[in-house]
Amino acid sequence: MKKLKLIITCTMIISYSPAAYSVISGKLDTVLETDQTAYYSRNRIEEQVDINWSNNENDMNAGFQFDLIHEEIEQRSQINEQTDPQINQLFFSHKAADIKYTLGRFNRADLLGFYTLDGVVVKYSHQNWGTGFHAGKPLQIENYNIIDAGRIYGADINHHANNIGSSIVQNIDSYLGWQQLQEDTKQNYIHWSFSGDGELEHNNSEQNELNQVKMFFNGSYLAENKSAESINAGIQANSEDLGMARIAYTSWNPEQAKLSFKERFYSVYANGKQSFLQADFFHNHKWNQQYYLRGRKVWREFGDNGYGATAGFERRATSNKSPGWQTQWDSLVLKEDVIHSLYLGFNKNLSATLRGQLNTALQYIKNESLEDNRVVALEAVAQQMLRSNMFIDFNARYIYNDNLKNEYRIGFRFSYRFDDRIRGRQ
Repeated sequence: MKKLKLIITCTMIISYSPAAYSVISGKLDTVLETDQTAYYSRNRIEEQVDINWSNNENDMNAGFQFDLIHEEIEQRSQINEQTDPQINQLFFSHKAADIKYTLGRFNRADLLGFYTLDGVVVKYSHQNWGTGFHAGKPLQIENYNIIDAGRIYGADINHHANNIGSSIVQNIDSYLGWQQLQEDTKQNYIHWSFSGDGELEHNNSEQNELNQVKMFFNGSYLAENKSAESINAGIQANSEDLGMARIAYTSWNPEQAKLSFKERFYSVYANGKQSFLQADFFHNHKWNQQYYLRGRKVWREFGDNGYGATAGFERRATSNKSPGWQTQWDSLVLKEDVIHSLYLGFNKNLSATLRGQLNTALQYIKNESLEDNRVVALEAVAQQMLRSNMFIDFNARYIYNDNLKNEYRIGFRFSYRFDDRIRGRQ
């Protein structure tokens, strides 16, 4: 790591041009948190540093993210204190002609998921074609990594075609990639992605109605198991008058998934491979109001298969006098197990510098083998701008559970943001 820091620092200094236009921006955050779950209690202090440097004239940029976390965890009458420094990102990127490379530690997202990579990425793009190569060590940062490997290597190629003489599809994006994960054994993945979209215009006496059509198909295949690890396929159509309709099939493994407050309670997630056949319909009642309906068939590796249905409404906030709110009802029937969930959310700009948000979720679970369970969850968030570059956030969450110990979380964040622009010669 010391050698990596030295290489990045020297590269930035050597390649710097006095006549270049550089921008340094970032933020400094202090986070205080205390929470009580059914299994442990925790107090946490975290210092976060995020600094970005860019040189637009020479197509260079670099980034640095650092966390210093101090936690005190009490579990089973035992108290454990630890201080954990983490360098989340430390990278340098440069684009020369049609080639762009990034080296260091950086975040990466592909069909294997979202992870941090210690290594290098090289991309070449020319006209409608592109190819890339990446290699390094995937890391686990704050338990937000789903890849367990010592080394990863990969290559890919992509192509974009437009103005195709088809009555339905005018644009096509295609992608094919290979990745090898190395630990005790080797795992070889083949990734693919294909999507196409187009527009259908119908002329009538009153107005022109524009319909948009999009199709997509992507997934990952593990050669050693001779099986698909994930598959996503679907088609959707947009109409200015009716809205959007979509039919999709998804197969995935959600282990270690990080869920938001809404995702945690409005539906039911479980470990193990899951598949969904889902149909959605969205209708814009007004420009800031939307209704939606969803139906799905669910297959699970562990547990029973079943059916689900969702209905919801969302209104976006437009001003201090017009708050935003959303509601969603979700039901899932898995043989003898039934789960009903109701989610309500409300947000409002209380002033030019103060914003508030309130969320609540009610969930009822009827289980054949366990006791029936009711869950009530509440969350309140307040965001205050002290100055144009200083912000404070306060959030509180409380969860009532029939069968488990009640949970709560209280958090506070102070954030300082800066954007120093240096023009001309230094």
